[in-house]
Amino acid sequence: MMLAVVAVVALAAIGWWMIHIPAVQDAIFRRVIARTLTATRTDLLAPDAMRVVLCGTGNPLPDRERASACTAIFAGGNMYLVDIGPGSWKNLALWRVPPAKLAAIMLTHFHSDHIGDLGEINIETWANGRDHPLRVYGPPGVEQVVNGFAQAYSLDEGYRIAHHGSALMSAANWQMQPLTVKIDT
Repeated sequence: MMLAVVAVVALAAIGWWMIHIPAVQDAIFRRVIARTLTATRTDLLAPDAMRVVLCGTGNPLPDRERASACTAIFAGGNMYLVDIGPGSWKNLALWRVPPAKLAAIMLTHFHSDHIGDLGEINIETWANGRDHPLRVYGPPGVEQVVNGFAQAYSLDEGYRIAHHGSALMSAANWQMQPLTVKIDT
């Protein structure tokens, strides 16, 4: 019995030590990304189809059952999001939508229940293989919103690049590109 306890403690100590080695962490990170990419819902990405998924239909009040405003449009093998309210990224991730296929986001206006997950979706799609800067379309003021989220998440970006290296976490792909859409009324 005592030998079994010693063996378990020794294995736990070796495991703890191993996960603190950067090369081991990077290998685990690459494996998680590969597993995530192979577990995505490819049925949504048919190049000749268009699908619309409501990933958030709530309002600004807390609701256990619903995320805030978000609509995902799958077209031409890409994903486009209209608004990205709090909780919407969690729904997309749980539904295994392909994060690397996010082509652009359109913000309809700047209420918190329509923009709250912008920083999170930028980080998560970047960490899961998005290979281009994220285009964010919106009304005048989109630059301020995008730049505010970029500033808030800039330390996280730096930590990830420093830890995993720029080959895996390209700084250019982390960027968000604000694009103003002005509609004459």
